[in-house]
Amino acid sequence: MPQRGSPETLKHLSIVSMATHMDSVWAADYIHNYLDQYHFMYIIGPFDALPSHLIQELIEFLVQKRQLGRRHLHLMIHQHLESLHLGKCSSCMTDAVIKLVQIRCKKLKKLDLSRCNRLTSYAMSIALSYLPKLVYLNLYSTNCTDEVLGTIGAICVQLRDLNICKTHVTDKGIVSLCGGGNGIHGCKKLLSLDVSFNPRVTINGVKHALRQLPNLRQLLHNDVCDALVVLHEEAFKEGKTTTPYQLRSGTVNDFVVPVSFLEIVDLVCPNLEYIFVLNENLEGDVLQHISRLARLRNLSVSCTDSVVPFSEGLMSLLASVGRGLETLTLYGYDDIDVIAIGQSCPNLKTLTLESCHGFKLEHPQTVIPTALFGNLKSLRLGVEVISNTLEPTLPNSLKIVLEGGRQIENIEITNVEGFTDELFRQVLNQNSFQKLREFALIDCNNITGSSMFELLEGKNDLQRLVMLNCKEVMRRDYDQMMKVVASEHFQLDITWT
Repeated sequence: MPQRGSPETLKHLSIVSMATHMDSVWAADYIHNYLDQYHFMYIIGPFDALPSHLIQELIEFLVQKRQLGRRHLHLMIHQHLESLHLGKCSSCMTDAVIKLVQIRCKKLKKLDLSRCNRLTSYAMSIALSYLPKLVYLNLYSTNCTDEVLGTIGAICVQLRDLNICKTHVTDKGIVSLCGGGNGIHGCKKLLSLDVSFNPRVTINGVKHALRQLPNLRQLLHNDVCDALVVLHEEAFKEGKTTTPYQLRSGTVNDFVVPVSFLEIVDLVCPNLEYIFVLNENLEGDVLQHISRLARLRNLSVSCTDSVVPFSEGLMSLLASVGRGLETLTLYGYDDIDVIAIGQSCPNLKTLTLESCHGFKLEHPQTVIPTALFGNLKSLRLGVEVISNTLEPTLPNSLKIVLEGGRQIENIEITNVEGFTDELFRQVLNQNSFQKLREFALIDCNNITGSSMFELLEGKNDLQRLVMLNCKEVMRRDYDQMMKVVASEHFQLDITWT
C-alpha cells in the first residue's frame, strides 16, 4: 500500500514561510532603502546565519515558485557559504551577481554556474581568481573560454571535479588547465573532467589531459578511446611500457567503443567500471581482453546482428565478470536467457533489456525463480512490436525476473502483450514488492485496471504509477484510482493516457 501523506517537516515549513514573506518581511528594508541606490561589498542580512544547504533549499524553492530575483541573491550570498549552486537561476545571474560571489564567498568549495550564459568570460575569470578553495566547478553551457581555463589552472589547483561541456574552449585552454606549459602548475588533483561537445578540443587536447592528470577517474570526450590507442602506440614505438590510466569509464554519451581500444583495454585501463560494446566484438582476443576487467560494474552491449550467439559471446563474458556487475544493459538481442543472466550476475541491481526480439529459457524446470535476481532494484523491459506476439517464452522470462526481484524499486515494461492479469497475480503471490516505488506500463494491452488496484492494495512504497496506451486500463479505472488516492491520502502520482 502506498505511503500516506505526513505532516511537513519544520525545516520545510520554515523555508516556505521565508519564501512567502521574502519581499514583505525579510528583504523589505533592503528593497525599500538600498536596492539600486548603493553598491555594497558586504551586507549583514537576515540570512547570514543560515548554512549553505538551507540557502540552497531557499533558492531552489524560490526558483520553483518563479519568485527568485536579483535582490534576493544580494542578501543570500554571504561570507560563510561553502557551496552554491546557481544553475537553476541562470536568468538572475549577471556579472554584478558573480562579483558578489567573488568578494564575499572566500570559503566556497562547490560552485555551479551551469547554463549561466549571461555571465561574460571576463567576469567568470576574475571571480574564479578569488576562489582558490574550489573542489567542484560546473561551467556547463557557459561562456567559458581558454582564458577562464588559464585562471582555473593557475588558481583553483585544489579542483577535483570540473565540467566544461558545451563551452568555447580549445586545446590551448586544456594545456592551461592541466599544466605542462608556460610554467602553470595546473589542476593536477582533478578526478573528473567533462570536455564533451567541444568541437575545438581535439584528440591532441585529450592526449595532453591524459598525460598531465594522473589521477583522472573520468574524462568525457568523444576522442578518449582513440587518444588512449595513440598513446599506447607511441609508447610501443619508443620501446616503453604503457603506464595504466586510472579511468573508470571506457565510453562517453553511450557511444560504442572502437575495436582498436578493446584490443588493449586491460592494458591501458585495467580499472574500468563501465564499457559499451557491440555483441559482434565479443569473440576471440577482444573477448579475452574485456574478460580481464576485474572491476567492471556496468556493462552495455548492443546486438546489431546475430553472428555471435548470446550463449557464446555475452555469456562467455558474464562468466568472467558477471559476479561483479551491478548494471547490465542489452539492446536488440533475439535470444536472451534471463536464467543464465540471473545465475551469472547474482549482484545485479539494474537490468535493462531494450528493443528485444526474442527470449529463450534453458532448463527452466531445474531453477528456483526466487533464487535469482535477489539484489535487483530496477528493471526496464522493452520488446520490438514485430516479434512480440510470436514470443512464447517472454511471459515466463518476465515472470522469473519479477518473482525473484524482492528488492526491486523501479519497474518499466513496454509493449509486452504477454503481461496479463493472470501472470501479474501469479507474480504477486510470490513477491509482494514491498520496496516498489515506481511502476510503469507502456503499450501493454492485456493488463486491466483490476491488477493495478491489487497493486494499490499491496504492501509496498509505491509513489508513482504510469499507465500509457494500455488499452484495457480504462478512464473509469483511472478516476477510481484517483479517488482512492484522495480518500486514503496516499502520496502517489498517477499518470494515465
